[in-house]
Amino acid sequence: MVLLAKPLLKLLPDDKQIKNRSFLEAVSHLPPFFHCLGSPMFTLIKADISGNITKIKAVYNTHPAKFWTLQNILEAEKEMYGAEWPKMGATLALMWLKRGLHFI
Repeated sequence: MVLLAKPLLKLLPDDKQIKNRSFLEAVSHLPPFFHCLGSPMFTLIKADISGNITKIKAVYNTHPAKFWTLQNILEAEKEMYGAEWPKMGATLALMWLKRGLHFI
């Protein structure tokens, strides 16, 4: 399977920045994939992943030029939320999205 996906996988650029548009486009294919599996077990995972994608996308859509990378969102939210960070906003959603992907 990895051999089939290898041409699709791209290395991080030298600056290690992940562009939100590409990231959100890629992860948006996950919920339909879980739907195709049809198992009730994946319903909760699908809902959790969808909710976290929606939260990240909502922050990105407020100012796409400002939040063009995941790092931009993390830095802005760290400054905005102070001591509450990373327990708020898209940062929390990204953390739970990562945990959900690790779970599968």
